[in-house]
Amino acid sequence: MSHLPFPLVALLASLALAAGCHRQESAEAAAPAAARAANVRVAPVETSTASPVVRAPGLLARQTEAELSFPLPGLLASVSVRAGDRVQAGQELARLQLDPIEAQVAQATAAVEKLRRDLGRVEKLQAERVATLENLQDTRTALAQAEAALATAEFSRRHAVITAPSAGLILRRTAEPNEIVAAGRPIVAFASEGDGWIAKAGLAPRDAARIDLGARVELDDGNGGHATGKVIRLAGAADPVTRTVPVDFQLEAAPPGARSGLIVSLSITPAPVAARTSVPLAALRDGNGGRAFLFIVEAGATSAKRIAVEVESVDGDRAYLRTLLPATHRVVVSGGQYLTDGATVKLTN
Repeated sequence: MSHLPFPLVALLASLALAAGCHRQESAEAAAPAAARAANVRVAPVETSTASPVVRAPGLLARQTEAELSFPLPGLLASVSVRAGDRVQAGQELARLQLDPIEAQVAQATAAVEKLRRDLGRVEKLQAERVATLENLQDTRTALAQAEAALATAEFSRRHAVITAPSAGLILRRTAEPNEIVAAGRPIVAFASEGDGWIAKAGLAPRDAARIDLGARVELDDGNGGHATGKVIRLAGAADPVTRTVPVDFQLEAAPPGARSGLIVSLSITPAPVAARTSVPLAALRDGNGGRAFLFIVEAGATSAKRIAVEVESVDGDRAYLRTLLPATHRVVVSGGQYLTDGATVKLTN
């Protein structure tokens, strides 16, 4: 058997390879266009009146909480409760040193009694024309002043003792015996247990504008505790410091282990809005501010069309559009990164 020279063998192999490549290119050119269509997944266009949920952090609190204090300065004699103590209505919580206050009451009482006697004598003398009308009027004025001083001293004595306004819980104790306390300085923080629980939040003005009184809220304390409630107070002005709108929510029941001051997560359901287009968030591409693009496939079509849309809001995996799209259209939610306007597509589930 004769052998071909190596250069000739290499030449024949090259010719065979070129012929094979030409046949493959011819086959690809002859293949139907549908074989080269991009595989994409689509979703229907929907119409929705739902408004995206407003989410915000909040502060858990009892409905009635107060910082109890004295209306006058003095030496703190005793504080009979500590944080966590449960108290009954009228129970003594703290007391000022009463000696100086009792002295003021005694002094004012004596002044009133003396002036009442003086008034009786002056009235008799004036009736006999011995005392003048001016003497009588001056004595009556002095008595009125003394009675006012006595009322002030008695007020101080009554409020030199702090008592529980109702059955409740002591949240904090902020002073100790033998301290000299100013008028109005908090001594204990008290919470009534009979008025229920609330959550407080500060909402951005655009979110506050979307909710009304009575809107439903869901609360999550981050430890597996949940509660529901509704909006009961919506401020008419923004807070001058935070620039947020204060909102209060009445809870139907407190989550297990609730504590005043805990930070919680709130989800507020706004009122329904006018119907507008809703599409999966995955359909949006090249978003910039309130504008984005998406690919639509019209009913019966085999090509995708790239269109610009205006986005109103996003909630979870849904996007709400200001741009109206026919319900017969479908939007590309997977595979759109490989498409161009007018590209042939093959729809997959």
